[in-house]
Amino acid sequence: MTLIKRLLSLTLTAAICGTAGAQHGLVGFANYSDMGLQGTTGGAGGKTVHVTKREDLSRYAGADEPYIIILDADLKGHYDYNASPKQKHDVISIKSNKTIIGGGNGAHLDSLGLDIKNQRNIIIRNLKITKADPDAISFRNSHHIWVDHCDLSSQKEERDENDGLLDFTYGSSYLTVSWCRFHDHDKTSICSSGTRNLADYGRQRVTYHHNAFINCTQRNPRIGYGLGHIFNDYNERNTLYAIGMFARARVNVENCYFKDVKSAFNQMYSTDFGKNDTYWGFIRSTGNIFENTKNNTEGNSNGFDVSQYYHYDFAMDNASDIPALIAATGCIEGIESDIIPFPGDGAIGITDGTRIFCSDIEGATNYTYRIGTSPDNMQNADPASFKMKPSTTYYWQVTINGGKHDGKISGVFRFNTASAKAHFPTPSDGDRHTALREIDKEASATRCMPLTLRWRKGFDARSYTVYICGNKNMSGAMIKTVNTESYCPTGLKQGETYYWRVDTNRKDGSVEKGDVWSFKSDISHARTGRNEAEHAVRGGLCFPERNAAPGWIAASNDSCCTGDQGPGYMSFVWAGKNGTYDITTAYFDEKSGEGSFSIYVNDNCKDTWTANVNRNTMQTRTTHTVNLSRGDEIRLEFNTMRNMRCRTDYMDIKPAAKKTRH
Repeated sequence: MTLIKRLLSLTLTAAICGTAGAQHGLVGFANYSDMGLQGTTGGAGGKTVHVTKREDLSRYAGADEPYIIILDADLKGHYDYNASPKQKHDVISIKSNKTIIGGGNGAHLDSLGLDIKNQRNIIIRNLKITKADPDAISFRNSHHIWVDHCDLSSQKEERDENDGLLDFTYGSSYLTVSWCRFHDHDKTSICSSGTRNLADYGRQRVTYHHNAFINCTQRNPRIGYGLGHIFNDYNERNTLYAIGMFARARVNVENCYFKDVKSAFNQMYSTDFGKNDTYWGFIRSTGNIFENTKNNTEGNSNGFDVSQYYHYDFAMDNASDIPALIAATGCIEGIESDIIPFPGDGAIGITDGTRIFCSDIEGATNYTYRIGTSPDNMQNADPASFKMKPSTTYYWQVTINGGKHDGKISGVFRFNTASAKAHFPTPSDGDRHTALREIDKEASATRCMPLTLRWRKGFDARSYTVYICGNKNMSGAMIKTVNTESYCPTGLKQGETYYWRVDTNRKDGSVEKGDVWSFKSDISHARTGRNEAEHAVRGGLCFPERNAAPGWIAASNDSCCTGDQGPGYMSFVWAGKNGTYDITTAYFDEKSGEGSFSIYVNDNCKDTWTANVNRNTMQTRTTHTVNLSRGDEIRLEFNTMRNMRCRTDYMDIKPAAKKTRH
């Protein structure tokens, strides 16, 4: 879209909706169906309340019931930077199912932050937050969050007291941050809990779009462990770096504008070891403009496929247009009457029985809905009785009836319904390096669990029948009927190609036959003698590491395998003679922390020990009289704990020593 067309669109939207820059409603990961929610609705369905006092804001924000809370006054926290000793930080705690909106042209929270822990389904809009300590907005172990049109800042000379402006940590997921202005701060926004936090593994799905990061030193944002999608953001005078990535995160950066930024992208912690390191992050850079920004502007991977989570092309602008849109970021007038759609704009995978609705607008008596399969062919429809079809894009629009916003018309929203078939398989179809064990992201795992096959829900699924075998025609397949979009098969072997199909058992009793998908795992053979750990098939939080500090870790072959906080494994398949063997494992015991190791043959545990000598030396452990048959899997599992990194050098396999008779 050209700049002139874009500005005309904003002007028209402002005239119709009263809010420039918010015309698409919620776009991004906060729309994704997972973790028991189909998207983010905030306080929709709850009562709308206006508050002007701190105690009222605390009462409604901390209530168990859903609320749409409109803050019509500025509030000042109790924190005093000049007090000695410094006063404890001041926050408002927020519970699930809340929408908090600054009324008018926005509400100002001075030295007062928002704290969200173990909650879900929250919308925060049109707030100006300054000098909050330690964070302006802090999310921990929370999911399905939308932060929109907020102005967040501190003063850099106070950065020792301030931490983040928007931090999303400890297993949080499904966040969208849009049209916000971040400025005059150091550590702006982090999406992870730093390093060595298993809670973030498999979480941290975040979208940032149309935000401005001005005079912010770093973390604009910084993403670890998960998936990050950043489009149409504006970065200016980031004096350390703009976007950081680490801990296997995959980040797509599209059509953004960088001006006077020291370093566009920053690889955290892992420059010594490269892309195989535990802390390496991956980034794809497309369509971005770099003005007076020369350092680290190139991507290093293909990123990830956003279309498997949501659509967004309708909301994306050209990078050259972004500087002119900065004025639309931050707090704006009249956003409390903005019409928020559900399903969210660009949502995908919408299933049968999902009801279309918009958020409640104060004073409205009812709403008129127009729905169709093209924006030019929408007809009046009752969402309660509207019948959707699979694999269809629907467009819809809402008119408010009654109250002071009578006659207001929303923008045109869109969503895609799910295919009648099971779709978007994990592992992806044709994957040639599938790990046969994985970390259980739903629990504080101490070991890796067998691979779980997953897929996206069919449009009107009642249950599924899963077929898996070693041949494409599916003859002799193992068959299992399940009620969820996942299945954990047993007995999978390293190095084999597997074919699988998921048939959808529909609500009307018919069956939608699925496509045949395939995946293959790697294999590494072990034989008598020394088997280097870095040659094993690795999974979980296990990565090869070179000896970057000679004299500290004297690993053979100049390499070892290292594990981050949490579980991982190294796998060999025995290619030697059938017999009884002693297995000696060499591992590095750090000066602090603790790690556990276990040796399995297939799924039978043969030995377990703990690394807690803490001498910063290489140690060995011999597991005696292990029976091995050709084709057996020899698997060394570990779990790193208490700020330790488990490092393994090799497994030396020798025929078992014969006992001497006396």
